[in-house]
Amino acid sequence: MIKSLGIYIIVLISQLLIVSCQRTQNMTKNQILTFDLSGVPKITNITLSDLGFADIEYIPLETNELNLISGIDNIYFNDYNINKIIVGDGYYLIKNGERIFKFNDNGSFITTIGTVGRGPDEINNIGDLVIDKERQEINILSGWQKKIFVYSENGQFLRTLNIPYYIHEFSLVEGRIIGYCGRNSGKNVNSFVVMETNGQIVAEFRNRYLFDQKSGFGFTHENLFYTFNDELHVKEIFSDTIYIFKEMKFKPHLILNAGDRLITPEARSNYDMFYITENYLQPINLLEFGDYLYYGSIYKLVFPDALIYGFIGSKKKDFQVFFDLNQGIVNDLDGGPNIVPITTKNDHTIITLLDAFKLKSHVSSDVFRNSVPKHPEKKKALERLAVSLKEIDNPVLVLVRLKQ
Repeated sequence: MIKSLGIYIIVLISQLLIVSCQRTQNMTKNQILTFDLSGVPKITNITLSDLGFADIEYIPLETNELNLISGIDNIYFNDYNINKIIVGDGYYLIKNGERIFKFNDNGSFITTIGTVGRGPDEINNIGDLVIDKERQEINILSGWQKKIFVYSENGQFLRTLNIPYYIHEFSLVEGRIIGYCGRNSGKNVNSFVVMETNGQIVAEFRNRYLFDQKSGFGFTHENLFYTFNDELHVKEIFSDTIYIFKEMKFKPHLILNAGDRLITPEARSNYDMFYITENYLQPINLLEFGDYLYYGSIYKLVFPDALIYGFIGSKKKDFQVFFDLNQGIVNDLDGGPNIVPITTKNDHTIITLLDAFKLKSHVSSDVFRNSVPKHPEKKKALERLAVSLKEIDNPVLVLVRLKQ
């Protein structure tokens, strides 16, 4: 009896230890906040005030024959890396295809940055750009040339950095350059490289996601960089995890659980582009602002059933929503056009561009006239702005700020 009781106690203790370990493992895993994107989303309308936005500002970008910006009014083709907004100290850079325009904070045109061409010190393809605020320099990436062209903030060419790898997108972190080696071929040795601002390689991160390319099909964004809380965030297309890259290490930050809709190396090896675009999520954009994470993606890219949507989830509250990116976030602040985030000015302000023609059309519509926004005085100000614009003017920069 005593022997049996002893065996029972040992078994019970063992079971308790197992349960305790399982709980510890679950707690460790659950420390990383996870958002569920695994099901087909239910699309709903969401307003700016629902998210805590309280102020909106419009900055018309000066229009002249040197700086005409085109192609910003259709989300299918308005890829944020083709039409990209970069925030500098007192200015904005607008990347429009193969051109980069510099505008003052008030929207006045300053200059163009870089020269596209095949001559000495000319760029044959603008892949990406970042501002080095510490050095007051602008870095422009030409992946096919394996070069980064460095300019002063006033557009003067300074130098060229030669890169030993093809880099698709890049960013700055802790005074260094981090580049993402495009993975469309499936055979890249490295995923990321880190280099000094003189081009010297200081670290290489091996590619963990090798695959056999089924076709020549690739994605615009195999990786997404963004900055929040002065930290660089990274998400690769094959990973459900957003990492913070700090002190040369990738630290898990948040999880976007896409379930069986997450593209995998196996899917890239086994399926063609038609199957993949119909059955897997394709990333468009990723940002954080205030308490929220925003993720734009494409699902079922087969017309007319294509679903291009944005996800917004709270990092502190039980709140998440999916909305149609072609519709955007409903602007209930002044009744103006809906908002599709492109980037952030700071941790509490999102930025987008509005086509001048569409803005004027919206203001003249019954929807606008019948709207009852939170700020009626701003509605009147928007009416005055619309009257001042020409249909062929450059787009209007829009800043939307959270209540603090």
